[in-house]
Formats: sequence, C-alpha cells, structure tokens
Amino acid sequence: MTTESWGTALLVLGAVLVGAAIPVLVQLRATLRAMDETLRRSGARLDEALAATVVAAGRIDALVVRLQEGGRIEQLVDGVADVSRMVSQLRDTLRVASAVGAAVGPAVAAAIHAFREDREGVTPGPLQVAPVETRAVHAEPGKQAMP
Repeated sequence: MTTESWGTALLVLGAVLVGAAIPVLVQLRATLRAMDETLRRSGARLDEALAATVVAAGRIDALVVRLQEGGRIEQLVDGVADVSRMVSQLRDTLRVASAVGAAVGPAVAAAIHAFREDREGVTPGPLQVAPVETRAVHAEPGKQAMP
C-alpha cells in the first residue's frame, strides 16, 4: 500500500469515528442538561432538609443536656427497657393467641357447617307417594314363610 491509500483509509476511519461520536455527544449533552436541571430543583429541597435536620439535632442535644442535668437518663433508659419487655410479652401473648385461634377456628367452622347440614336435612319436603304394585305371591305348599 502506498502512503496515499493509507491516508485515505485513515481519513475514512476518522470520518466513521466522528460520525459515530456525534450522536453520543448529543445524547451526553442532553443528559447533562437534565442532570443540571434536576440538581438545581433538588438543591433547594436539600437545603431545607439540611436546615430541618440541624434544628432537630439541636433540639435533641438540648433535651439530652436537660436529661443529664436532672439525672433522668437512667429513668428514661429504665422506661424504655420496661416498654421493651412489655412489647415482648405482648408479642408472646399474640403468638399463643394466634396458635389457639388457628387450632380452634377450623373446629368452629366445621361445627357451623355440620349444624347447617343438620338443619337442611331436617327440613321436611313435599311428601311423595310411590305407586305400590299389587301382585299376588303364591307360596309353595311345602314351604313356610319365615317371619
């Protein structure tokens, strides 16, 4: 190959790369614009949230200082521990109650179902008289009928 053909090949390859890069660059520009707009809109919200967080942290600090001064942190911790024990006992009670309900529930449903079936079976329907065939039965002289 000659230098001229190499130059042409490089020129074609460069044109292909530029042609492929243009849509990518356009999409990147649109994405960066959308990101910039989103950051501008959410920046104000983030500032408000940060300010609210700082205020809440200040209140919590003030509360902790008051609790430490009065020596009431122990009372608070004991109260939280009591509440935790009570919730644990309630959870255990609910677990037992749900097990009992799971065992008793199907039995009650079966009893109600059986009671309804009994009531449906007892309800009298219209009487129907079946036709009776009258046919004379002749007994053989040597045989007796057993009662």
